[in-house]
Amino acid sequence: MKIACDLFTSSIKFQVITKAILKKIKKKFPNIEIINTKNKKFLKQISEINIYWGNRIDVNLINKMPNLKWIHYGSTGVNTKVLEIANKKGIILTNSRRFFDEAVASTVMAFIFMMARGVNFSFYLKNNKKLKRDFYNDITKNIQNVFGQKILFVGFGGIAKKIAKVCKAMNMKIFAIKKNKIQIKGVKLYSINNLKKAAKGKDYIVNLLPYTDETKKIFDITFFSQMDKNSFFINAGRGETVNEVDLVNAIKRKFFLGAALDVVENEPIQTNSNLLKFNNIVVTPHIAGITNDYWTKQYDLFFNNLKKFKKSKKLQNVMKNEIGY
Repeated sequence: MKIACDLFTSSIKFQVITKAILKKIKKKFPNIEIINTKNKKFLKQISEINIYWGNRIDVNLINKMPNLKWIHYGSTGVNTKVLEIANKKGIILTNSRRFFDEAVASTVMAFIFMMARGVNFSFYLKNNKKLKRDFYNDITKNIQNVFGQKILFVGFGGIAKKIAKVCKAMNMKIFAIKKNKIQIKGVKLYSINNLKKAAKGKDYIVNLLPYTDETKKIFDITFFSQMDKNSFFINAGRGETVNEVDLVNAIKRKFFLGAALDVVENEPIQTNSNLLKFNNIVVTPHIAGITNDYWTKQYDLFFNNLKKFKKSKKLQNVMKNEIGY
């Protein structure tokens, strides 16, 4: 059995497969060959690949692998076109959902407190050699205490639910955009068709949407114009869901107090991006999901699924339907 793997390289080190993991798998499955997709060997043996493990597979690659039976993503998000063709061809597709929930939830909470308490402004003052309390007078009216405030989650999956638990402990009021209509105690739900209405009167709007045809640039100037003037926008979902020209325009027009973005439309962000020109926009380089237990979880999931796959048993984290929120 041959496994193609693209996790030998990554823009973030924590997702690079370790020698220890490769050794453990080889010991458990001595007849399995794991092939680095960056090696010439991969192209020579591409028609013999049975399993693809990684994040960079596409439709073109799938069409070159006639013996492909299972695709496993090392991430939560999957390519919607890959999911469609996998379902069409009868290829099993699994992902690594729930791996990053605590890490992303922690990052979102960091964003909330950073902006509410003006911590981001301190970085601006530091860079301009003005790190004195006197200069905080410019933003004192914007400082907030978070407790008892209103938060809207656009997308209410595992990450949002973890954040919501913390918010409830702080007596915050929870609102959510959710695809299915199953009610959740203590959470007021809206449909995505009522997104603009849902934006009104909220202190924090947290985007956790996947990127689909339905969500493409859904956060536009009309949406931003509905936000409260003392509110904040946080994006830990997908960059393509935000119209960035409109976001910059909304910041200029002071529709809301600020934004925190872990993702942008084109990554890595360009040094001349307008998003970097404002001290009330916090940008991080898509690092919300960094976690120090990734390979412990990844090995356990892949190893257990590999055992099931060899015995033709149902795998964990199988994706069948359209990506939801």
